[in-house]
Amino acid sequence: MLQLTRKTEYALIALSHLGRRRLAEEGPASARSIAEAYRLPLPLLMNILKELAQAGLLTSTRGATGGYVLAAEPAEVSLLQVVHAIEGPVKLTPCCHDEDTLPIVGQSCSVEENCPIQGPIRALHRRILGFVADVTLEELMTDLPEAEPEPQPVGAPA
Repeated sequence: MLQLTRKTEYALIALSHLGRRRLAEEGPASARSIAEAYRLPLPLLMNILKELAQAGLLTSTRGATGGYVLAAEPAEVSLLQVVHAIEGPVKLTPCCHDEDTLPIVGQSCSVEENCPIQGPIRALHRRILGFVADVTLEELMTDLPEAEPEPQPVGAPA
C-alpha cells in the first residue's frame, strides 16, 4: 500500500535531528555525525542531505565547523515538502497528477477516458496530499504514544 521509501525515512531522521538542534540553538551537524548517531549509511545520507539542501529545506556550510542546518522552523516544514524533495511528485494512480505537472507520457491509464472511479480517486489523491501537507516535522519530532485500540464491549465481534 502507501509506504515511505527508505530514503524518505532517512531524510526524516536527519531532519528530526537537525530540527532538535535548531530548537536547542545548536550549530550545524555534519553528515558523518548524523550517520553515526543513527547508524545510517554515510554515502546514502550525504546524497539525501544534498537533495534536501537543493530543495531549500537545509542550508549547508563547508569547512571544519560546517555542516547542515534546518532552513526553517520544524513547524514550517511539511512531510509533503520532504517527500517531494526526495521522491518527486506524489501520484496515487497514473491519472493523478498535481495541477503544476502534466501526466507523464507513456504512464497514462488505458481506461482513463471511461473510468468510473477517476473522479473519486482524484478526490482521494487530493485528500491524501492535503493530509501529508498538514503533517509537520515538528509533529514527527514529538514523541507521541501510539494509539491503543479501543476496548470492545463484552460479546461484541472483534
